[in-house]
Amino acid sequence: MDVITRRPSTRQRRIGVVVTLALLAGNLLAFNGLLSAWASARIDLTQDRRFSISPATRRLLASLDDDLYIYGYFSKRTHPKLAPLVPQIEDLLEEYRALARRRVHVEILDPGENDRIEQEANDRFGVASTPFRLASKYESGIVNAYFALVVKYGDQYVRYGFEDLIEVEPLPDGEVDVRLHNLEYDLTRAVKKVVYGFRGSSELFERIGRPVHLTAVMTPDRLPPAFKDVPDAIRKAAKQLEEAGKGRFAYEEIVPADAEKQAEVGRRFGAQPMGLGLFGGESFYLYGYLAVGDHTEPLPLTANKVSAATVREAIESSLKRQTPGFLKTVGVVAPVPSIPPEVMMQLRMQGRMPQQPPPEFDQLKGILRQDYRVQDVDLDAADGVPGEVDVLLVLKPKNLKERAVYSLDQYLMRGGRVIVCAGGYDPDFGPNGLTVRPVDSGLDAWLKHNGIEISKTLLLDDSNQPLPIPEVRNTIFGAVQTWVMRPYPYLVAIRDAGFKERAITAKLDAVGIYWGSPIEVEPAATKDRKLIPLLSSSSRSWTDDNVTNVGHVNYTVPPGTKPHLVAAAVQGSFDSYFAGRPAPPAPGDSSRKEVPIARSPDSRLAVIGDAEFVSDLVSRILGRQQGGFFLQNLGFVQNLIDWMNLDNDLVSIRSRAAAGRPLARVPKNAALSIEILNYLVPLVVLGALGLTRYWRRRRVAPVVGAPGVAARPVPVSAEG
Repeated sequence: MDVITRRPSTRQRRIGVVVTLALLAGNLLAFNGLLSAWASARIDLTQDRRFSISPATRRLLASLDDDLYIYGYFSKRTHPKLAPLVPQIEDLLEEYRALARRRVHVEILDPGENDRIEQEANDRFGVASTPFRLASKYESGIVNAYFALVVKYGDQYVRYGFEDLIEVEPLPDGEVDVRLHNLEYDLTRAVKKVVYGFRGSSELFERIGRPVHLTAVMTPDRLPPAFKDVPDAIRKAAKQLEEAGKGRFAYEEIVPADAEKQAEVGRRFGAQPMGLGLFGGESFYLYGYLAVGDHTEPLPLTANKVSAATVREAIESSLKRQTPGFLKTVGVVAPVPSIPPEVMMQLRMQGRMPQQPPPEFDQLKGILRQDYRVQDVDLDAADGVPGEVDVLLVLKPKNLKERAVYSLDQYLMRGGRVIVCAGGYDPDFGPNGLTVRPVDSGLDAWLKHNGIEISKTLLLDDSNQPLPIPEVRNTIFGAVQTWVMRPYPYLVAIRDAGFKERAITAKLDAVGIYWGSPIEVEPAATKDRKLIPLLSSSSRSWTDDNVTNVGHVNYTVPPGTKPHLVAAAVQGSFDSYFAGRPAPPAPGDSSRKEVPIARSPDSRLAVIGDAEFVSDLVSRILGRQQGGFFLQNLGFVQNLIDWMNLDNDLVSIRSRAAAGRPLARVPKNAALSIEILNYLVPLVVLGALGLTRYWRRRRVAPVVGAPGVAARPVPVSAEG
């Protein structure tokens, strides 16, 4: 008996394929469901593991004891160069959420699509939109977009705006490269700040131990449109602080509507009516005064983007500055301003009473007080550097005695962080013009022992900041003195490749080094420690020992120029300069015997071969020119202090910041040609395929079959 086998029909084959695919999809979904329980499973196949979360972040997230919230405020309609960054942020936030095992909660919100979310972001966290200019072949205009992150723990939070999250690098063709800053560092730093530095508002009022009183002096009905929302913001912030203060916070609102009230606020606070320029309309009052005990300080209420959150932040920051344990302390060692003896004698011979010069570093101290408690330190004191000092900033040291060096050394041995700003020369702006004279800091031997030496020479650079030079011009109205800008190589401008540690200089355009000196690093003395270069001059820089040239602006770049290191940091464990030696006697107590600490725990020492770059005097001298670097110099010191305050885990994350590796950009003409080819090539290919199909159909002729047999086309042979 013959067995007849039947081949499956086309329909059956199709059903089999569909069933197979369905089963495969079901298995994949089931496998994916099993893996979802293992949320922290990740594989990084990049060469430098640039997408791997660092061990420091993993430890921090694993140690969370309470819920932490991360809010991302991003607008869907935003600048085209910011839009591609949002998915990168979301991916990293998802990594944090997965590693924290349900302790981290992430929300991505678009305030532009929901008025309630927008108001909450503004009032609760001080998040505001940023205007961006849009310009493309399809549209142009201004769009107000959100690009911010908020990390919240309890009632404490850290806010990052778009200027904190991105880096913008100009490109040679006029375009800009926009990329994220070291996002893991920023996030982990924020998490660590709100978790380990957590102090609730209630605890803040408890620890300050004095009554807190906020007084708002304002005329709400006469405020310009730009400030119409400020009164409500103040009232909201005051209500929140009254609830947190539990009777320790009081709010008062004064409306100086008549002459009597105006006289009262003028007497109590010195408040005077203000206006918006010559054509700003009627005058108004908008002042805030925060009194803690007998101390009263003003609050900024006329700045941009004032909200309930920013008012509350300003009040809490002021309270933290006055409360021990809430802010880190920066100790400042600075010379007491004095008049040189020869000048003093000359003035007395002329019968003139010399005036004491003003302090030289007050602007720097004022900037640091915004984030730190600043304390003046006397290294000659018997007790040395106070124990509460977290970072010691030594500015322009002169002729330090052995006891002062000992105090500095022992502070480093206790694990303190030290920043030394000291050049080899001191500029003098006297009646005879600009001169410089060598200065002995007293720290040369100590610095050399720790592996860094400040050269006794001046640094010059063809990349420099111009110097304002007086010039007298004869006009029809007589002689007129004007100022002209001349290149001056002693005002070194450090940019781009000169920034060796982008974690410190990422938000700076340039740093100016004025009459500074290069530093040399001794490899043998730092072999067991980590050397971190910070700033370097350009490849067209050189040194000069002839101090008489500083009074001239004309210069020629000599042959053999090269970059010179200007600032560097050393991290690790240090050996005491006084190890095995007797400690210098304390002033007024020679009987006290001290045993020097021989070796430090892990610590940091940073050295900058210049102090004039943050000097108030130099700032005033160079203040006539536009585009000076003084504010950025102050920002560099701020960033350096922040960096010195970090622990080793955060330093390791900060140093992991991967440099951008963009594709090579093509010229605009080439880009236009490629764009045209993108349109033409598909059209040509489709046309060619159509012609080929048409030609093949023309080559096929129909054949008429026998009766009952369907006709089928056969190809026409070459023989016809």
